[in-house]
Amino acid sequence: MGKPLTKDSKMECSRHGLRRPAFICSHLQHGRGIGFFEGDGDDPEWPFRSAWCRSCNDVFEEQGAWNDVSEGHARIMAICEGCLEEIEARNR
Repeated sequence: MGKPLTKDSKMECSRHGLRRPAFICSHLQHGRGIGFFEGDGDDPEWPFRSAWCRSCNDVFEEQGAWNDVSEGHARIMAICEGCLEEIEARNR
């Protein structure tokens, strides 16, 4: 993305145009039926949607937090909120 994120940050998506960024584990990008877990969105310092698969949730629970191990397993990537909505539909 290049620039520091702010609550007003946007990104250009070839499918959905200018949208807010969202962050997912890399497994969700092409996965189907692999579970869909989402952050609660209550952190004013992080106003972006974040989601991860069942496998990442298992590692997160084993670790008790997002840390080097759980984040290494997840390999977080940025997508637009429109793409996140499509991913959510195929994984819930």
